Amino acid sequence: MAPVSASSRRGASDGCRGSGGRGFSLTKLYASIFLYPSIKQGEDMGASRLREKKSVLAKRALYAAAMELFREHGFENTTVEEIAERAGFSRATFFNHFGTKQGVLRFYGQGLEDLAQRLAAGTGPDASPLELIRGIVFGMAREVASHREEVKIIYTSSLCDPGYLLEKTPARRRVGELLAGLVERAQKQGQMRADLPAQELTRHISAVYQGVVLSIIAESGGLEALLDSAWRFILGGATHAGSAPR
Repeated sequence: MAPVSASSRRGASDGCRGSGGRGFSLTKLYASIFLYPSIKQGEDMGASRLREKKSVLAKRALYAAAMELFREHGFENTTVEEIAERAGFSRATFFNHFGTKQGVLRFYGQGLEDLAQRLAAGTGPDASPLELIRGIVFGMAREVASHREEVKIIYTSSLCDPGYLLEKTPARRRVGELLAGLVERAQKQGQMRADLPAQELTRHISAVYQGVVLSIIAESGGLEALLDSAWRFILGGATHAGSAPR
């Protein structure tokens, strides 16, 4: 068999070249099929996360600016333009995040809902439903106490929006559903009375919590004593015996 010349080998190799003169490469083929799309996907995901982070930061900045202006001038005397200017954003950005000034008042409640969900998920598997309810109520109340001035501004501003405290916002609805689910579990385990609907007992718990919040805003007494008193009040209406687990 005659040896293959270098020119013949080059010719054979040339048969694998495209019209652009670039040689065929398994490495390039692998990269084009597997590597490059994943890099592009990673870039897209990175860009998406960056946009999300910027959006969160913008919303927080607008919220902080609104709280400052509400404190300085009052809710009614503060305009959307002033909020956007203080935060360094456009009116369009404000409306994109909040829709209205009233939307600013609801933002804090969304944070409380996130806290309630974390408290429910972060408790050990052996925690009873009653312990979870107590942890959520106490945790949200302590969060309110740590931001008392901010919450005071929200409640004071809500007087200009009568529907704020009565409206069942998405965040309030989800917290209510979380508590109602725990109440149902507590009823099945004999920790809470079963002769009343879970929704009614949930409203009882929510009403006591709102009373705690108003007491915190008014600075009436120490927080822990207030929480202890509120919990006894909750148990008094939600259980058959005042000696129920604490």
